[in-house]
Amino acid sequence: MSAVRPAPRAAEAEPGRTEKASQPGGYPSAMIRLGPRPHRIYILPTRHGVSFAFALFAMLVGAVNYNNALAYVLTFLLGSLALVSLLHTHRNLAGLRLGVAAPRPVFAGAMARFYVTIDNRGQPARHAVIVRWCNDPEETRRPDAVSFLGVAGDSIARELIEVAAPKRGWQALGRVIIATRFPFGLFRAWCPLTLDTQCLVYPRSEGRQPLPARPTENHRESGLKGTGRDDFSGLRDYVPGDSPRQIHWKAAAREQGLPVKLFSGASAGDLLLRWADVDAGGIEAQLSQLCRWVLDAEAGGFRYGVEFPGNRLDTGDGDAHRHGCLKALALYGSESAR
Repeated sequence: MSAVRPAPRAAEAEPGRTEKASQPGGYPSAMIRLGPRPHRIYILPTRHGVSFAFALFAMLVGAVNYNNALAYVLTFLLGSLALVSLLHTHRNLAGLRLGVAAPRPVFAGAMARFYVTIDNRGQPARHAVIVRWCNDPEETRRPDAVSFLGVAGDSIARELIEVAAPKRGWQALGRVIIATRFPFGLFRAWCPLTLDTQCLVYPRSEGRQPLPARPTENHRESGLKGTGRDDFSGLRDYVPGDSPRQIHWKAAAREQGLPVKLFSGASAGDLLLRWADVDAGGIEAQLSQLCRWVLDAEAGGFRYGVEFPGNRLDTGDGDAHRHGCLKALALYGSESAR
């Protein structure tokens, strides 16, 4: 994980690898610098450091008791090495700059993927850096996520942190601790950070109802990619929530990815996806069904709008419109939506 491998672009770098700082792109807009204030670096001896201190004290008592010059030399030599290691432990973190780019939205039940960027441009190499993500104290059953990496001099490293996103809305990254025990493990330096980065979590894409056969007054007969089954018109990449019946399983068996088949027909038109048409119990189930309809309508080539209590989105299509609809569903009933 600590190997230095130049990447063509920082935005495409794999987690755990480092890149030359001269490569453009890929860093977050806001970075945090470690030390001095407000992001202080704390340092304390480890258990090994405490044991080492007791051993030095015993050696010093023996040297005084027997008046042995060589024992004095060895004791003070080891003590001076421990003090020097204290400075190197602090220096291994001081001056690092960290940030997290805005992650891509995910569906509820998936893992939100946050990429922590460690910027070490213009500075010497850092060794044995520990990146720890702290879970919610209430979720004691899940262990903290811990990663170890080295950052080469004048480079940028990225580390992936995956956070469970069980509910729709905004999922915060939470607390991240950057630490090190370099070089001898006698001292531990760390800096706790609360990174203000959130991932948008869409509702679960669930529901058994087909798209409502209720086109708007702008229904149009066209040759767009629709849900008809007249002619095969091409393939596109799989999007979470696509129907398994549309997946090109033969291509998937040949390890050619997970493509989805599209057909052209006369069924494409303008649809209004309404809350009132959902036959499901509970708000979350209704939102999941609307989410399912949005994905089906986009895959079918429809122009569609969404109507639910307190909001109505005009008809449209494309990735931006799909994201806008899913975001509105994700933030339904929250303060962020008001």
